[in-house]
Amino acid sequence: MSDSGKSFVTAGLVRLLGGIPFKSQNMSLNSFPSEEGGEIAFIQAFQAIGAGLKPKSYMNPILLKPASSGKIEVIFFGKSLGNLRPEAYYEMIPSFWDKIKESIKENYVIEAAGGIEPNFMERDLTAFLPMKEGIPAVLVLDIDRGGAFSSAYGVYQMLPPSVRNSLKGFIINKFRGSPSLLENAIKWLTERTEMKFLGVIPYFDDELILPEDSMNIKDFGEGGETNIAIINYPYISNFNEFFALLKSNASVRFVNNPKKLRKDDIVILPGSKNTYESLVWLKERGFLEEIKKRQVLGVCGGFQIMGKKLIDPFGIESGEPREYDGLGIFDFVVKFEEEKVVSASEGLLQDGSIIKGYEIRRGRIVYEGNDKPLLTIVRRNGKEVDVADGSLKGDKLGLSIHGSLYSKNLLENFGVKIYSRSMEEEIVYMAEKIEKIIKQNVDIDEIKEIYTQGK
Repeated sequence: MSDSGKSFVTAGLVRLLGGIPFKSQNMSLNSFPSEEGGEIAFIQAFQAIGAGLKPKSYMNPILLKPASSGKIEVIFFGKSLGNLRPEAYYEMIPSFWDKIKESIKENYVIEAAGGIEPNFMERDLTAFLPMKEGIPAVLVLDIDRGGAFSSAYGVYQMLPPSVRNSLKGFIINKFRGSPSLLENAIKWLTERTEMKFLGVIPYFDDELILPEDSMNIKDFGEGGETNIAIINYPYISNFNEFFALLKSNASVRFVNNPKKLRKDDIVILPGSKNTYESLVWLKERGFLEEIKKRQVLGVCGGFQIMGKKLIDPFGIESGEPREYDGLGIFDFVVKFEEEKVVSASEGLLQDGSIIKGYEIRRGRIVYEGNDKPLLTIVRRNGKEVDVADGSLKGDKLGLSIHGSLYSKNLLENFGVKIYSRSMEEEIVYMAEKIEKIIKQNVDIDEIKEIYTQGK
């Protein structure tokens, strides 16, 4: 199921087995640039970086990003195919699978999607179709939610016998208590299926992996000196970049009601896949006045909606061609272009310091009035560029580069102290802890045997 810990287990196994992370299809608004300048799901990039690998587009051949009007943006091997209706995407799955199947290598650790469903089985690029090819599979069961054994047995019974044989084992995740309490249930499941018991991973309160999607949104840093509210609006994207604040003097909350802002010193406007929907939501909820009273950081889409006007001539963000007013905090205009910028980026601040991070956007900032750029983007994917970006007006600050808080404390003047290292260093640190936990609690030798038998 979703959030059972598949990404967590995969991150550990990639390191332990010397493998390559792979997920045929991922639906997420948290994405990351691959080394080639393509766009993949953030979690596959996390798994790669954590294992000392460069994120590559083939690690996540299909990335689906919910867009406006019931459509989804389809990213195929790193490149956007545009916003499609689900029916149109489903028709393309057979041809997609033919190409994806060719790219699967022996040393891949393949992460599946959140559950195998009977209505989608024959179109399931992440689990069912690989299992039909004879690739062995292991279930990751979230016992904290309840129903772990019944759901595992249900999956086993639901699959056709020819595919059922690919189910080789199960891992129990997020268990609170003594593993001895599970012995009868483990025996029950192993006797009724051909799956082997591979281990019990205990429940951890600590943040062991950067969050992948909105299911993973939760507050952190209780008791900090500074209160920060991240606005959890529709189509929130790339919010995991703010987990740089895990190591800081701040308490961080995700807020969807302006009345809950009363105790907060700083408001963060995160990225958004749909700036129009997010902006309308902010205004309708009554956030505008509360935002203007506080110190604000806007990043990418959150930065764009702080401008005077947003112009979407192709209807990319808003579903149809239109112009709409931003929050009016800054004087710049945003123009959305068909070509998307996807890059590892470096920005040069006026004081000479460098910000490192990444850009994933179609909005181009056009400066008007009294606004002056905060920085110049000087490098994208290793190539020199000269792009004005960012704004600072009093206690309002914004820029287009994601992940900047890992390389430069832009909130220092707001009283925030950040102790995180670079994003890459923090990811490796997390991955090392994950590897240790998996090694201690999962039968790696049995998993190697399953892999060997499946070759």
